[in-house]
Amino acid sequence: MNTAVQTTPPQQSRARRPGPGLVVAGTDGSEPGTRAVLRAAAEAVRRGAALRIVHAVRVPTAAPPQRGNADPAPGAQEAGARLVEAVAGQVLNRHPDLSVDGKVVVGLPGDVLLEAAADAELVVVSARGRGGFADLLLGSVARFLASRTTCPLMVVRGDHGAPSDAGDLELDGDRVVVGIQGEGDAPTARAAFAEARRWQLPLYAVHAFDWPGFAGLSGPSPDDLKAVTEAHQVCLDSALGPARELYPDVLGAEDAIHGDAAGTLVSASEDATVVVVGVRHHHGLLRHWVGHVAHSVIEHAHCPVLVVPLS
Repeated sequence: MNTAVQTTPPQQSRARRPGPGLVVAGTDGSEPGTRAVLRAAAEAVRRGAALRIVHAVRVPTAAPPQRGNADPAPGAQEAGARLVEAVAGQVLNRHPDLSVDGKVVVGLPGDVLLEAAADAELVVVSARGRGGFADLLLGSVARFLASRTTCPLMVVRGDHGAPSDAGDLELDGDRVVVGIQGEGDAPTARAAFAEARRWQLPLYAVHAFDWPGFAGLSGPSPDDLKAVTEAHQVCLDSALGPARELYPDVLGAEDAIHGDAAGTLVSASEDATVVVVGVRHHHGLLRHWVGHVAHSVIEHAHCPVLVVPLS
């Protein structure tokens, strides 16, 4: 059951028709959720896209002896509509020409946002919600979407990269960081180069690798480490090659590093505007698994995280 909420005033609808793209933002009414919507609005403006604000009304589980789900609490959908309209008002105060609409949908937040993002070019959520148990629930929504969405997902963390009162995105970092695992990360590289061009910032690409096999207590020799590092550098160059051709104006640097990939990316995110990671989708028992590196970056990065689906 859907409740559509029209949030663009009629005169604005006539002045500006929705662009070819769509950015979807999920909100739960919390302060972090509102920051995520404002970030999504700024992203929509930069992409020339429309914005859709989505709020999920949870369906409580029916108490025994009934089975299935109970109806939402009385007034929950109306409260959700008021919430969406209020957040949309904040967006339009900052971006009066932006095409904005809203949806209030009964269902699980992850499922609701996944459906809403089916025709989107970007979906944006906060890493955290209302606090306490709800905080954990929203975090699980980000991980759920990371494992399922077919479009890129932006997870907004804290105040880093949040829009100013004027609506502009404040650059807390001076580069875009991307983690590359191998040649299969070519889509991740393209998304990172596109972000770097959008921000007009340099790109830092990093490929961290473990030492292959047991090297003894003394570790690898300098010559062995150099040889393996050079081999991994070739792998990194190969993954970045197509994106370099598409975005020849993007400046950047790259490193193949012997070390923990998750820790390396989290550390690199300290001075980044956004960190980009790829996620390979799985099926069956592993369908919720996003991988150790992506999970760690989503949970601990110091800046917004752009998750790129690879399959």
